[in-house]
Formats: sequence, C-alpha cells, structure tokens
Amino acid sequence: MAISKHLKLDPTDLIDWMNDEGLLELDWDFPHDGDLAAAGLDSQAIVQLVLAVEDEYGVELLPADLTHENLATPSSLAALISSKTV
Repeated sequence: MAISKHLKLDPTDLIDWMNDEGLLELDWDFPHDGDLAAAGLDSQAIVQLVLAVEDEYGVELLPADLTHENLATPSSLAALISSKTV
C-alpha cells in the first residue's frame, strides 16, 4: 500500500499493524507512550520494522531517522511515519 498523500497515523492503528505483521507482540492496551525497546524492539526487529514500513506505507526510513527518540514509543514512531508521507 503506497501512500501518496499526508497520513496522520494513529498510534493504536500502528500497534495493531505491528502485531498483525508479527513485528512485536504488544497487548491490545499497550500505551501510546509505552517503551517499545522494553517490549522487544531490538536491532533485528528494527530492520524488520523498516522493511515493513517501507512496504506498507510507501515511505523510506533513513538511518538518520532511526533514533532512540523516533523509535521510543508508538506515538513517536507514528509521528515519524506520518512525517515521511507527503
């Protein structure tokens, strides 16, 4: 699914998508400000996440985008993905 216009990605939708893709196993009530690293987002999961985001949302995540701040929570990750869609 390539996105060609600005997308405001909801953190809840992102959590559901990550679960559906098998990227992480997060509880249905995982908080939007929950710690993704503590939930299992390690370096291997980040590589899988980058590829899946590019396929699903049609955006390119650059190495400079993969900061602790951008990957810390569902909210910050959703904001990063949303910022990449135009």
